[in-house]
Amino acid sequence: MGKRGWLNLALLLVVVALAALVYFEPGKEPSEVVLLTELDAEAVQQIRIERASDDIVLQRRSGLWILVEPQVANAKQFYVNQVLAMLSEQSLERYPAEGLDLNKYGLQPPRAKLVVDGVELAFGRINPLNSRLYVMVDNVIHMVSTNDISLLGEAWHRYVSRVLFSVDDELQSLMVPGLGRLDRDAGGWLFDGAVVPDSADQLQALVDAWQYAQASQVRPVSEPGTAEKVVVRLVSGAEISFGLLATEDELVLQQHELGLEYVFDAAQKNRLLQLPRLTNELVDK
Repeated sequence: MGKRGWLNLALLLVVVALAALVYFEPGKEPSEVVLLTELDAEAVQQIRIERASDDIVLQRRSGLWILVEPQVANAKQFYVNQVLAMLSEQSLERYPAEGLDLNKYGLQPPRAKLVVDGVELAFGRINPLNSRLYVMVDNVIHMVSTNDISLLGEAWHRYVSRVLFSVDDELQSLMVPGLGRLDRDAGGWLFDGAVVPDSADQLQALVDAWQYAQASQVRPVSEPGTAEKVVVRLVSGAEISFGLLATEDELVLQQHELGLEYVFDAAQKNRLLQLPRLTNELVDK
């Protein structure tokens, strides 16, 4: 390499060193990461979502999230996790709210409010210049990058789990119209119905289909009730009754106490209303 090449290389190294010096600023402490709250999502016990229409209250009970207002039902875990994630959003800018016009920030009144284990988060408008969201916590206004809070405005039934039974709701008996009744005893499942089952495995498969049933959607009751009822009794002693509406394409199970219905597609309908066909290999086991 010639003299000019060595000189250019030396100049390049000097530029890189200066750039690194400016970027890292030796002796300067790294900026502190500040979160909206210091709450530990794993330890949170209660969430209240306050809106103009109604309030949604969720509680953690024995490790499971339950919707307790405006109705009592198993909660959709995905929605709960999304709400809890808001607690640890990084505060990109912040300043005391005292003396400020809260209306300017969409905080008087707020668009939505969360009260999590006594800590209140008020959600305001989005800054049009940087698309950051204003959130007020403990009389401090923060700006965060995640600005979609549509989840907080969802209808309450969207927070209801699509799973019929939680992991703790073990079935004790099951009565399905047109099929028969199953009762658990010490040796397995007893069946009383018009169709004779091929094996105990077939009965267990039917029970499992109900135990782990997950609807494609949960919605407000859309049709009048029906005389046909699916009656489920749990090991805990609780009894649950579902109104049954079946068409060629779907199965609807209605819980009128909640004003909700669970919708299942045709494939799920067949698994829930018929004794399953098992392969010879499975039956032989």
